[in-house]
Amino acid sequence: MAVPRDFHRVPTRALAAFGSSGFAQNVIGTCLGVHLFIFYTDAVGLAPLWISAALFVATLWDAVFGIVMGQISDRTRWRWGRRRPYILLGALPFGLSFAAVLAPPESLDGAMLGLYLGVLLLLQFSAANVVHVPVLGLIPEMAQSYHERTRMAAWREALGNVGDLVGLLLPFALRAALAGDDASSGADAVVARGAYGLTGLCGGMLAIAALLWTYRGSYEDPRFRRPTTVSFREGIAALRRNQAFRVLSVASALAALSLAFVSALFLFVLEYVAGISDPLIQGSMFIANIAGALASYPFWVSVARRRGKAFAFRLGLVVSSLAFMSVFALRPGALAPLVAVMTFAGAANVGFWTLLYALNADIAELDELETGERREGLFAGFAALLRKCAFAFAAGSVGVGLDLIGYRPHAVQSDATLLGIKLLFAVPTTFLIVAAWLVFRRFPLTPERWAEIAVQLDARRGA
Repeated sequence: MAVPRDFHRVPTRALAAFGSSGFAQNVIGTCLGVHLFIFYTDAVGLAPLWISAALFVATLWDAVFGIVMGQISDRTRWRWGRRRPYILLGALPFGLSFAAVLAPPESLDGAMLGLYLGVLLLLQFSAANVVHVPVLGLIPEMAQSYHERTRMAAWREALGNVGDLVGLLLPFALRAALAGDDASSGADAVVARGAYGLTGLCGGMLAIAALLWTYRGSYEDPRFRRPTTVSFREGIAALRRNQAFRVLSVASALAALSLAFVSALFLFVLEYVAGISDPLIQGSMFIANIAGALASYPFWVSVARRRGKAFAFRLGLVVSSLAFMSVFALRPGALAPLVAVMTFAGAANVGFWTLLYALNADIAELDELETGERREGLFAGFAALLRKCAFAFAAGSVGVGLDLIGYRPHAVQSDATLLGIKLLFAVPTTFLIVAAWLVFRRFPLTPERWAEIAVQLDARRGA
């Protein structure tokens, strides 16, 4: 068996700087994923189908532009680098567009409000690609050993969980503060609009600061900054021949579609199924979720090191499906089961996302062996394409699903509607996770195979 390349540890300060990009992405992405629907339906008064349409179009554009951004990043030959300059260029529009999404003008309604949301989401998602596609391309450059990439991805996901917590709780905290002593007024549309407006401003500034830290603390490998000799069409053909790429892309798309459903329906489950309408109690449930996630990182890193990343990824899918089905155990007002479910769900999702990024970085070596080039940016864009299309499909389907089950904002939901929320949350998500698990069984890149590829590449570079 081939001997793996030397183990080069990424300095802790560089891991923290790189991980802060996860904070920036999640403080905005999680806030939009969890709060956007309920903010625009209940506080702003926009019909769910308008929100779904805006998300659907913006997410499809997000998928296409991600590929373009990956290609641009790979072919950049600036003396400052081919990845890090884009982090600096995209930071400001990334944060400001988020603030604008959560501060729609009160004079807009109906079609004009839906158009406003769609345009701002297009800008926000474009800025996100300018930043995060190059960021993900840094993983195989900064960490060039098999297990160190898992550690690097874990840092990004852990700080991303902190971003999750901020993105989730900031609207609750600001609503409670603006409501004053009258807790019932926290649900008032005027208070909600003010709270979400402040959330956009604060969250956007935090994201910008985190990305500036990423820019200052990350680094690139100058060996990979070389002229390209493979055309775009030839590169795509090489990706199609890469079995590991095909399997991971399809499996991650199916799992991402499942998680997109969960994110969009999270607050509906808390408020209507669990009967938790107090923003402070809702916030405490999310704290339990993030605590479970943060506590689980040593476990997932250990499993990946002992059994391989592919095994840990499959295990994460299985545990996630169990978390989704646990919604049927929830009862109105029963806090203890809800805390247990939220904690377990947080730990389950870590396995999927952490191993996804680590596996994605490993496949870059297969592409280099085939084409002789380092194209992490294009690879990251294509790997995300199916996942983003999945999010677009989920965005369009959630609004339709809520209409079909008879959901009505600011109303007591019928028993049939409550059952419908549970079914939307659990059944399609579990089905998709099972499908992802079956697809991923064909993933061929074992630690031993990756070590063989690394030895061949190191010999080629030395020659």
